[in-house]
Amino acid sequence: MPRLLLVAQETGGVGKSTVTRGLAEAVPDAAILEIEAVPRLTEFTTARGSNEPGRVQHFAMRATREAIEASGGKAARAEFDQVINAIYAATIPSLVDIGANTAASLVDILKEEAPALKESGIELGLVVVVAAEAAALADAGKLLQGSREWAGARFVVANGVRGPVDPAILKRVAGDATVTQLRAFEFEDVTREILTAGQLRGVGQLDRASLVKQTSPAQAGRILRDLTAFRLAVMEAVKPAAFWLVGEDAAPATVSPRKGGGRHAGNA
Repeated sequence: MPRLLLVAQETGGVGKSTVTRGLAEAVPDAAILEIEAVPRLTEFTTARGSNEPGRVQHFAMRATREAIEASGGKAARAEFDQVINAIYAATIPSLVDIGANTAASLVDILKEEAPALKESGIELGLVVVVAAEAAALADAGKLLQGSREWAGARFVVANGVRGPVDPAILKRVAGDATVTQLRAFEFEDVTREILTAGQLRGVGQLDRASLVKQTSPAQAGRILRDLTAFRLAVMEAVKPAAFWLVGEDAAPATVSPRKGGGRHAGNA
């Protein structure tokens, strides 16, 4: 029975793509379905058809939920036909990265498709990313509630990038979902530029000697330490969801990071 893990949040800019990338690094054999107006997970190979397979299948959506709904009820539902067909066709653990303004519509459709998906041997899970903003917390609550009937497991990653998420509100929003925390990181401009260029998978490939030439010995060391700490923090935040995706519902107390591929949750 393949498991598919949806990563969702209606509010943009809360770190959803970072969480998706962390899961993609933690489970390197997982396929990725990307539902976005434009491709964003460009560091992974994208399928270009049967003659050029890739890890990512991209499904272009309209830019906003309003644009989808403005097309009319039937047309709006049909917007997701290719995505639903790809979910039915899944044979291996897969990530479904859902763009902002799109998650609520897809969750509603999956609620209707859930019985047939279950009969097909497909199990769905959900990761919702939250931040301190009221809108993100409210949207998270709606997504978690809307997925209660069909999600085999639900996870919440509280991203402290814009400040700590109030524990009382987080508990109320998350309910019985598994909650992990991703603390805020303060990066220098050059560190942020390097992270943007290579994303998480590029952190392990950074060369100190090259960084020294670009910056200085002291700054190069600081960049490496900051980015390595960030990558490990993301791995810890996604660990419970990653273990669920590969069929291990309870993660061990500690997971030793290792390099290389293979079906492995906790890879850093």
